[in-house]
Amino acid sequence: MIHTIRFALILLITSAVQAQPAGTMRLSETFPKDRQYHVQCNVEITGTLTLPTGDGGAPKALKVAGKSNLNYDERILTVLGDGTVERTIRAYRQLEFERKVADEEQHNKLRPAVRRLVILRRKQYEIPFSPSAPMTWGEVDLIRTDVFTPALRGLLPDRAVTVGERWRADHIAIQELTDFERIDKSDLTCTFEKITTLLGRRNAHIAFEGKVHGLGEDGLALHELRGSCSVDIDAGFISYVYVKGTHHLLDKKGSPTGKIEGTFIMTRTPAPITNDLSDDALRGLTLEPKAENTMLLFDQPNVGVRFLYPRNWRIAGANEKQIGIDENQGSGVLITLSPAAATPTAAQFYQDAAQFLVKQGAKLFRDEKPRPLGGGWDGFTFDAEIAKERVVLHYSVTRQGNHGATFTSRILPADAVRVQRDLDLMMRTLQLRAIK
Repeated sequence: MIHTIRFALILLITSAVQAQPAGTMRLSETFPKDRQYHVQCNVEITGTLTLPTGDGGAPKALKVAGKSNLNYDERILTVLGDGTVERTIRAYRQLEFERKVADEEQHNKLRPAVRRLVILRRKQYEIPFSPSAPMTWGEVDLIRTDVFTPALRGLLPDRAVTVGERWRADHIAIQELTDFERIDKSDLTCTFEKITTLLGRRNAHIAFEGKVHGLGEDGLALHELRGSCSVDIDAGFISYVYVKGTHHLLDKKGSPTGKIEGTFIMTRTPAPITNDLSDDALRGLTLEPKAENTMLLFDQPNVGVRFLYPRNWRIAGANEKQIGIDENQGSGVLITLSPAAATPTAAQFYQDAAQFLVKQGAKLFRDEKPRPLGGGWDGFTFDAEIAKERVVLHYSVTRQGNHGATFTSRILPADAVRVQRDLDLMMRTLQLRAIK
């Protein structure tokens, strides 16, 4: 943060030292493969969300405040033919996020085990994985809201310009600054204001301002943005970005339902500050996404269980008694936790499940009796039709010391092989322990 403030002050002091432009110049940023640099970002937000009460009463206003701090080295791994950066690897020194909504405080940070992350860029989304250890969904979500700095080159013109010229920022850069899934309308305009000298290097100063309408994860919204960026002319490198924005939440009619204000400051230097991304440091790591290195980790001490699951599954809910997990094609599993003494045997579990299916009027096509599954698990399967839908119902049970767990899985027949493979992973990696 100290370096960020110092950089901003130097920029203001030297902005009065203007060089005379000599015709047009190209302000661009193109990264070759294996280029490295260092990034520091600071974000602060504050505002109010207005929520309907559901009983026809006056809407409820909730105060929101938050901040995040990021500090990392980054190395370019893959560049497309048009110069778009598709894949990078980062070595984080800091990634922390704090937010307070009303009286509820949230805090999340990156664990040391996954401080080195590969970032895949897919359209406007950042998809991270660690070549060293599985990530939690909370850590994935932290990266999802981060800015992918190579995408900010869309703030620069696609032609040679002179001081005073204006242009529209492209949609890629706008989506990166707003986190919009869809942009409906934008007039974000950039202006080449001047050339300054900073620490003996020529820098182009670009200001931008405008409004952006679109759809984000919270629904329709309007962003009002104002800021600036600096480009090292000789290096062809964006070294500084400042954005002050106001995020207006809108209802279906386009009326405001809340307002959040925030600032974003990024400083970037053209050299890493560690050797964590050198060839020697990365040797032996798999930097392409594979099934093995993209698994997610469920690990909540207040629940008392830990296991791995693929990214095509999501946690639907979790407490100290049950965990619901849904697969993106419609299958699902309910994990029930209990003391070992209260956990049914496979035979008891089979009887309970069979009686339940009879009560539901299920039509049974196949009935696989309880059998050992390996790794301390026993299980059984029904092939059935319930409410005119054909499903495979797989049940399994295990005990680990003083703790026990059952899996009740509903599998769509078309996905049975793949889903069963996913369930086997969850069961194989399940670790039960006392709640902290």
